Amino acid sequence: MVIKKFSEQFIGSSFPTRIETESGEQFILKMHGAGNGPVSLVSEFIANRAAAELGWAVPDAKWIALPDNFPWTFGTDEFDDIVQKSYGWNLGITFIPNSQPLPLEETHLLSHTLQNHVFTLDVFFNNVDRTSNSLNLLRDNTGKIWMTDHGSLGLFLGFSSNGCYLFKNHFFHHLPDIGELQYDKNINNEKLFESIIYEIPEQVLTMSQITKYDLVKIIQGRIHALS
Repeated sequence: MVIKKFSEQFIGSSFPTRIETESGEQFILKMHGAGNGPVSLVSEFIANRAAAELGWAVPDAKWIALPDNFPWTFGTDEFDDIVQKSYGWNLGITFIPNSQPLPLEETHLLSHTLQNHVFTLDVFFNNVDRTSNSLNLLRDNTGKIWMTDHGSLGLFLGFSSNGCYLFKNHFFHHLPDIGELQYDKNINNEKLFESIIYEIPEQVLTMSQITKYDLVKIIQGRIHALS
């Protein structure tokens, strides 16, 4: 899949930008030359692909090629500098049109199933970025709520095996009416993750200084700790 043009830039350290591919599909592109670099793209790809494969409300992710010497037709000098640092494979997140951030005061709209999926994803991937100030939940024009923005996951950080716990600033801790949250063990699927890991381009792994074997071992460790 190859980028055709940039369309709209959003706020974020990874310079998230709506793009159109040569096949006419729209994605939010996150570039490896920005933000936390290729490592964060690897984490977000694994999380989004796994959740999407499980049928959870998470936009799917694909690897999208940015050709060398892509012409400057969009954005500022700073943006073009990021583009030039990002030739090759970058992460595309399926674009959700006409969506808006879900306000904290409307989190009562989360179904119990969605609450459990948020809990499970954030526990498994050690997500420290879903706070009261930044829920990273989007509501589309049909009212469906999506989990988004998984670029700050602690996949490569140490992991406690003391059970299913969210980090202390997670917004769930600030909801007085939150019910009992249940960890969905459907995510504890080694074969699912292995197939996803083998979709990661070698260029991205080389830039991240990590191997597919390393990733598989990390995932196996998480599954073992949470089984």
